[in-house]
Amino acid sequence: TMALILNHVTDTRKVKIYSWVAAVCMIFEQIAITFQALRGELSHFNRANVFGIILFSLMGVFILTITLWTVHITYVFIKQKTYDLSPVMVLSIKIGLIYFITFSLFGGYVSSQQGHTVGAADGSRGLWFLISSRYNTLKATEVIWVFSIVYLSFVSLTMFQALAGMPFFRM
Repeated sequence: TMALILNHVTDTRKVKIYSWVAAVCMIFEQIAITFQALRGELSHFNRANVFGIILFSLMGVFILTITLWTVHITYVFIKQKTYDLSPVMVLSIKIGLIYFITFSLFGGYVSSQQGHTVGAADGSRGLWFLISSRYNTLKATEVIWVFSIVYLSFVSLTMFQALAGMPFFRM
């Protein structure tokens, strides 16, 4: 998505820098997560040994770096004078970027709490439809799969209905 958005930012020097920063940060994240998985260790919130603490801290530095650069590129896009998109599309992208930054900050807060749960102990009873350590993961996974199949069916049927020229609701 960011690659498509960056295509509409006119400051090509900043786009190039952002692209490299994003690539380096995401590659580091993937290598760290894969490396820890191969070792049979947690990649996130790992306080079991010094290496786990250092690696998770470095992951935080890389994510903070890409988040700050995303704030900057969002500012550049919002301040841009001309766009090769419709005003509605420009507004949608601006709102989407602001949402992205907001939820990235929420993720930073959750990470700073050293757990996945906000407002309760990590691993405590959560929402019934989300995967939680208190519930059977297979059951939670089945719920997600069923929801995904229902959603895919709805979207597919709506698409076929639109292709057939039928209205969504008959009035």
